[in-house]
Amino acid sequence: MSKVDDFVSSFQNLSKDEQKEVMKKLIPEFCKTAMEDKSFVQEMMHNCMETMKGMDFPMKEMMSKMMGKV
Repeated sequence: MSKVDDFVSSFQNLSKDEQKEVMKKLIPEFCKTAMEDKSFVQEMMHNCMETMKGMDFPMKEMMSKMMGKV
């Protein structure tokens, strides 16, 4: 098993609250890494948009809140 698989498996074995704490610490690092590679950003945005399509909240409103335009 690779380091990536080990990391993902460890993350999945955490409680939801622990996962949220990990995400609070890692998301800024993920963003910094992603912003260094435009093709990676495009790929991830597509994946994120596909994931959010199935959720029950208005995308435009959520994006506005994220961007601080509420």
